[in-house]
Amino acid sequence: MKYSVWLQLCLGAASSNFKRAIEVFKNAENIYGAGFKALKDSGIFSAGELRRLSTVQLVDAEKIINDCYKNKIGIITYSDKRYPVCLSAIDNPPAVIYYKGKFPDFDNIPSVAIVGPRNVSEFGKRAAFSLGYRLARSGMIVVSGGALGCDTHAHAGALKAEGITVLVMACGILSNYLKENAPLRNEVAKNGCLISEYLPDFPATRYTFPVRNRIISALSLGTVVIEAGEKSGALITARHANDQGRDVFVIPHSPKNKSYEGSNALLRDGAKPLLDASDIFNEYIPRFPDKINIERAYSGHILSDTVKNEAKSETKNQKSEKNLNETLSKEAKIVYNYLDKQKFLPEDLLGCGLSSQQLLSALTELEMEFLIKAVPGGMYEKC
Repeated sequence: MKYSVWLQLCLGAASSNFKRAIEVFKNAENIYGAGFKALKDSGIFSAGELRRLSTVQLVDAEKIINDCYKNKIGIITYSDKRYPVCLSAIDNPPAVIYYKGKFPDFDNIPSVAIVGPRNVSEFGKRAAFSLGYRLARSGMIVVSGGALGCDTHAHAGALKAEGITVLVMACGILSNYLKENAPLRNEVAKNGCLISEYLPDFPATRYTFPVRNRIISALSLGTVVIEAGEKSGALITARHANDQGRDVFVIPHSPKNKSYEGSNALLRDGAKPLLDASDIFNEYIPRFPDKINIERAYSGHILSDTVKNEAKSETKNQKSEKNLNETLSKEAKIVYNYLDKQKFLPEDLLGCGLSSQQLLSALTELEMEFLIKAVPGGMYEKC
């Protein structure tokens, strides 16, 4: 372990030379034991890397390991049996993974990433929460980056479902970055897992986020882009997913909405349109028939913390028509009034005059108001 941590200190995060060095020297200990000439003659390392390989001391790595032990931070090295194959397969895998919580078995449990902007729309918040809930409740792992906005709602949905969620950090696990989301990270550490390739105290910078995003996509079978503008960071994760041969799912929206310019560009380039969680289930159930539980995914009601108190004091049966008219959006009212049968598919509503994105938003809203509920088969049922 100490040799792997030492090598990470020498090469840094996302090194393009790490994997090649392991292939040539077989392991980190051999690299440590090789002389300067052998390292230089290999033609693998840059001048800066050669300098650090000669100057960084093994005691520095031992101190980091001791600090991790004191703070209950686990360490998984590239040679560890627990290191995910899906992560080792990319061109620049982390030399070391630091984690807090229970590290999931990514190679045997299907996982999906949910990404989107910090300044996410109200629809995006509901969609991220709903999708995080459904996926986690089905038994899948929900992966995201722990940022405010879309990430937070995806993690919160998974936590609400009492499922597995993984938060991949763009800084060290002990960093005080984004203090307002510390409670979320604490909950994830208790019920899921925090992951980082950075040293425990390493701060977040403008460069660590795009580097981190390759891990989010690599750990996931597919990446869901809730919404993305022309220059959204979510597009970086989507590009990584494409480069790594992973799926990209995108919620479609009107081309007139600038907040979705990036999303629509991804769809134009071949991303899979996402209208319902069943689009993801249908993609991966053939590969993981015993890991994805559709009935459980659609059992129970989705309830975000933002509406929890309201729901406790006012159930659906207690709501009058007047209250519904006050609380529902225009789109939700259109859909609710259009319903003419007890069970229905989203496609049955295409004649109501709303776009696919508006339909998805309205269905999520109606579900959170306990007016409809999702049932197996991608269908909904009036309550």
